[in-house]
Amino acid sequence: MAHTFKFRFRGPAGGLALDLGAEAVPAEGGTPAHSMRIHENVRLGLPASGVHWKDAAWLAFGVSLNAPALSALRPDGVFIRVTSLDHPLSDYRSEAAALAMDGWIRERFALAGSGASVTYDTAEDRYVFAWGTAFQPFSDDPRPKAPPPFRDHQELDVTVTGVASVGSRVDVDGGGTGFIDQVKHPSWWDEDAAPPRPGDRLRVVVLDASRDEPRFSALRKDIDIARRLRALRDEA
Repeated sequence: MAHTFKFRFRGPAGGLALDLGAEAVPAEGGTPAHSMRIHENVRLGLPASGVHWKDAAWLAFGVSLNAPALSALRPDGVFIRVTSLDHPLSDYRSEAAALAMDGWIRERFALAGSGASVTYDTAEDRYVFAWGTAFQPFSDDPRPKAPPPFRDHQELDVTVTGVASVGSRVDVDGGGTGFIDQVKHPSWWDEDAAPPRPGDRLRVVVLDASRDEPRFSALRKDIDIARRLRALRDEA
């Protein structure tokens, strides 16, 4: 019999919503037609009406999060057949299909949590998904990427080590380097402010930690904005 799991996550942008209907069928009589093998004898079937390819991929990943436990629980195999996938287009991300499938499996088979979750990063204005020990869901390389040394809106103390016409290179106290564009130094805006020189000590904020050379700002207004954004993130 099909069972429906209602996934809901409420956030400042409206949230995520998805109703997943599925049933667990014993894997008897050979391989089910049109099924995907997830792990050993754990298989997934999609609705006859079809689904978007991203939904299919994330549904399969949602099964994979629990597949080893399912295989141990059902050594003869289990076939999870999705019967319906309903969601409002305004409150949906395809990753929610994995979270709904994870929730359906844990509810149907009384399994422990896999570590899959979603939060909302107010400062970045985006959903942030976590997948337990699965760091790269669709890669054969399971190793996590090294996290960037800095985080956007973080404040740092730095020393100027080099100056060029486009900006200054700096060393960060505690390790790491970065770059301050010329327009992000007070001297660009205030003729009374001394231009950057090697050896100068500055208080900066991280504008873009993802760049190969992280971008910093020494402007007071950028530091104040970052402090407000961090306060909003902490409140959330």
